[in-house]
Amino acid sequence: MRTIIIIIASLFVYANAISQQNAQYSQYLFNQLVINPAYAGAKGMVNVNGIYSSQWSGLDGAPTTVSLSIEGPLYTSMGAGLHVVQDEIGAQTQTSVYGSYAYKVRLSQNWRLSMGLAAGVSYFSINGEKFSSFDENLNDPSIPLTREVASRFDTKAGLFIFSKKFYAGFSVSDLTANVKSPEDLLVTGQVQHFYLTAGYVFKINDNFKFKPGFLIKEDFRAMTNVDLNAYFLFKDRFWLGATVRTGADIFNNPDLDNSLRYRDALVLMADVNITDNFRIGYSYTYSMTALSNFAGHEVLLGYYFAKKPKTKMLTPRFF
Repeated sequence: MRTIIIIIASLFVYANAISQQNAQYSQYLFNQLVINPAYAGAKGMVNVNGIYSSQWSGLDGAPTTVSLSIEGPLYTSMGAGLHVVQDEIGAQTQTSVYGSYAYKVRLSQNWRLSMGLAAGVSYFSINGEKFSSFDENLNDPSIPLTREVASRFDTKAGLFIFSKKFYAGFSVSDLTANVKSPEDLLVTGQVQHFYLTAGYVFKINDNFKFKPGFLIKEDFRAMTNVDLNAYFLFKDRFWLGATVRTGADIFNNPDLDNSLRYRDALVLMADVNITDNFRIGYSYTYSMTALSNFAGHEVLLGYYFAKKPKTKMLTPRFF
C-alpha cells in the first residue's frame, strides 16, 4: 500500500510539473462545452450533462472526475453555459466553476460561427493526512500534514464553426496561466492548453450514419495528445464507436522522460438516446501501457429541454 501511494504521489508531482493538467474526457463529443466555451448554445436548446469518469479504476489515488454542465441559447445569436468540475488525483482535489458566453454569426444558410469566452475560479485542496497516514515520521516542510486550500482565477476562449453535419473547434484554456506565480506548492504553475477538434457525419443509408473525427490537445510541455474517433449511429438512436488515443512527439520535447512518451489507449463507447430528450452513454478505456490492468470507466447522462412549440433542433444530436 505504501509503495502504491508513493508512486501515485510521484506521478502527481511529475504530472503537474510537465504534463497536461486539465481533466480527461472520453465523451466530450456530445458535450464540447467541457473543452470549448464557444459550444454554448450551439444545439439551439438547453442541454444538461453529467459525467463521471474514473481512470485506472482500482489503482489507489487514480484520477476521478465529476462534471456537471448546462448550456443553451439566450437569443438567436447568443448562448450561455455553466460548467462545474471536480477532479481528484491522489491527495489533491481541484474544484472549478466556469461561466461561458458565446456569440454566433450566421455565415450562410447552413453554417454558423460561434465565438466564446469563459471565466471561473478553481479551488485546490491537498489532504496531508493521506501522506501522514502511512509515514508518521514525514518531516518535509513542503508537504502539508493537514488539509490546505488555495484558489486561482482562470479564463478560456474558443471558436466553433458548424453545420448540420460538420463541426470544427479551437479553444484555449488557462489563458491567465502563470500571470501570477503561486506563493506556495499547493497550486503548481499552470500552463495554457490548446484544443483542436473536427468531425463530419456521413449518411450511409436511412438507418446508418458514420462520424469520424479527431481531437488534438497540446500544452507544449508534454506529448501532444491525439484522439482519433470513429462512431456509427443506428436509426438516429444508438451510437457505437471507438477512439484510439495516443501521444505524438510533434514538438520533440527533450525534457520528457522516455518512459512517458507514449500513453496509448483504446476507448470503446456506447450511447443510447432513450427518448428524444434523454440520453445515456458509457465508455470503457483500455490502457496499452504498464497500467493495462487498470481500466477506465466513464458514464454520461444528458437531457435536452425541447422548445415549445416543438421545433427541429438547429443542430441534430450528432455532436
